[in-house]
Amino acid sequence: MEIMSNINDYRINSLNLYVETTFGEYLQYARDLVKNNDLQRKRVKTSKTVYSLLKTDLLNGCVIPPLVLAIVGYDDNLKNISNDGLQDYIKKNRSNVLILDGLQRTHTLIDAENEAIRQKNTDKFYNYKLRLEVYVNINKFGVLYRMLTLNTGQTPMSARHQMEMLYSDMLDTEIEGVKLVKEVDGAAYADKKEFVFKNTIDGFNSYMNRNELPMDRQEMLENIKMLEYMSEERISSDIFKSFLESYVKIFDVLCKKTGNLEIDKDKLDEYEISGSPFATKASAAFATSQAMTGYGSALGIMKDKGLIEDFNSIDKIVKDIDKNYEDNDGEWFMEFLKKMDMIKNYSKKIGNAQRMFLQYFYRELLNEESDSYANLLIATENAYRKYDSQVN
Repeated sequence: MEIMSNINDYRINSLNLYVETTFGEYLQYARDLVKNNDLQRKRVKTSKTVYSLLKTDLLNGCVIPPLVLAIVGYDDNLKNISNDGLQDYIKKNRSNVLILDGLQRTHTLIDAENEAIRQKNTDKFYNYKLRLEVYVNINKFGVLYRMLTLNTGQTPMSARHQMEMLYSDMLDTEIEGVKLVKEVDGAAYADKKEFVFKNTIDGFNSYMNRNELPMDRQEMLENIKMLEYMSEERISSDIFKSFLESYVKIFDVLCKKTGNLEIDKDKLDEYEISGSPFATKASAAFATSQAMTGYGSALGIMKDKGLIEDFNSIDKIVKDIDKNYEDNDGEWFMEFLKKMDMIKNYSKKIGNAQRMFLQYFYRELLNEESDSYANLLIATENAYRKYDSQVN
């Protein structure tokens, strides 16, 4: 493994190493790289595809375009790393190495190795040359940015899937006291400050797209739109973590302003809310995907309009909500549930309609130039008026 050159990528504050290696050296790590993340994109079936032809070519020593890897993390010693040092660094950090471009080629190279072993032709095969680009000293946002710019193959992952893959190591960890859990692991207990990981990714995806609708199947045009917004973000910090920290602050104050009391049937009947309300606690209501996507979209739109500067702006807003609004009987939350019930009864696509209403709710609540600023009840009422004007 020989470092042929190194170039600074100033856009993502990372170092790009151009490396010449061999099939044999790369295959020492390849199997770890394709399986070190449960959310990594699955391989393409190779029967009757170009990859079956590629396997044959690899056995004959063909030259393929460089594979692009990233080692997530920072180490000041990498600025002047040697060839031996790079190999040692990859060995020690295998679990942090992601394939940004070349996953299918890596799978095919592994298949070719198995065939070479069967043919007892490994000596020649392992010595064939291979080129790599390796990003080092790169954070997760830089990885996401580069994945989107490189992800133009026949089977692109959605940006949302890439976010899940990158941030999956945050599962079962705590951020601002909130624990992220998998949906398949069972119920997430919002009262214990547990959020479903997928919901937080939905919210971040909505922030990056300035759109509250979930985008499970994202077209290239939508990826490009996201890139335009991403290009304006500072990447010195982990933006997903900053996004989630800001949401937790909003979540906490919304729960505080209801006492997070459980709404009983008598209260629901008083407000003529159906037997299946959106939630019976603020914690349950604002731990949902609808609430997080509405927040993400609202925050992104407000940032584009110059109404907030960054995630740190939330600190002052939360203090103003806490200071300015008193609602001992939880009237605002009952009105909120009433509006969500009306949306459920009159909308064809309930989830999307709820997301739209919540986007307006946050834009009313968080906008210092709005008459609804820091007032939960007025924000709820004005948000519904705006929502209703859009759909009726």
